[in-house]
Amino acid sequence: MTSLRRPAAVVLAIALAGGLAACGDDKKDEATTASTTATTAKANGADAADAVDVAMKEYSFTVSGDLKPGGTIRLSNQGTQFHMMALSRLKPGKTLADVTTLLAQESQDEPTTTAPAAGATTTTGATTTTEATTTTEPATSGPTTTEPDRFGEIAERIGAPGTIQGPGQKAEITVPSLAAGTYAMICFLPTEGGGPPHFAQGMVGQLTVAGDKAAEPTADATYKVETGKAVSGPTTLTAGKHVLKFEGVGDVEALEPGLAKLDPGKTIADVNRAFNAFEEDSLPVNTAAAIPGQLVAGVFDFGDATTVYLGADLAAGTYGIDAHDTDIDTPIDDPVEKATITVT
Repeated sequence: MTSLRRPAAVVLAIALAGGLAACGDDKKDEATTASTTATTAKANGADAADAVDVAMKEYSFTVSGDLKPGGTIRLSNQGTQFHMMALSRLKPGKTLADVTTLLAQESQDEPTTTAPAAGATTTTGATTTTEATTTTEPATSGPTTTEPDRFGEIAERIGAPGTIQGPGQKAEITVPSLAAGTYAMICFLPTEGGGPPHFAQGMVGQLTVAGDKAAEPTADATYKVETGKAVSGPTTLTAGKHVLKFEGVGDVEALEPGLAKLDPGKTIADVNRAFNAFEEDSLPVNTAAAIPGQLVAGVFDFGDATTVYLGADLAAGTYGIDAHDTDIDTPIDDPVEKATITVT
């Protein structure tokens, strides 16, 4: 629903701090055995839950525990600014040091004059741009070069259940296809008033997904999401807790299902217009006051997923569902992939 999601196209993963070494003298054998057993149980997901709480604020993530594959993330923004939970899964052999070092390097690097390969993503600070083609024009003759995808060498990027959320909002995000692994949670948004990106102020966290697959939620409203078509589903709901199921039809990899409560008399186009007016690298102080609505949850790209669940406690009013692709060069105010819901 907002171009604020665009910086999340490049997301890094953070590794667990390595296994516990089992060593010591005979007097420590019993303690070592117990510790090793506990570590093994954790790695196997014995302590993982069907749902975990993830709280965001200035400038940190707090995670209640490990999550089962396909489990529910109970996300809450307890801060006063917009925050995002961008996710990526660490690749084998990579470490937390790899991630933090690369983040620091990318924040300091000067923009390059060499275009990336087709489809590659470049990042400077909190700004992410995806290039469709290579347009390198070297000043002198010789072979052209492309910038390597350093992020992709460290982590596998994913979209949903990555989410951006307005201050004071709560939502439950479930992606049944979320696989086991160790994920980073990073907020790439810039600090309001021209400050550095949130990750540079410590907003980097970790989510471990392990164990048996979680049970899939039961939805009370299903919305079909398809490229180039209006989102279809119930247009009226009663106030209270609801679990909305966004069901992708066809190629929905780039679509981004989101839910916002609209201010009286305002539309989805009004909300998008307000977000699109911001500079990509900067947000004004008290950004939320400039938006004619409250962003309950803006879930990132479907990616490889075909189903995304969004649970929320809906108060009476008008809500907008917007699933258009925000990772495009020309921002859209009034997308096709949308729907309006009246909650009574």
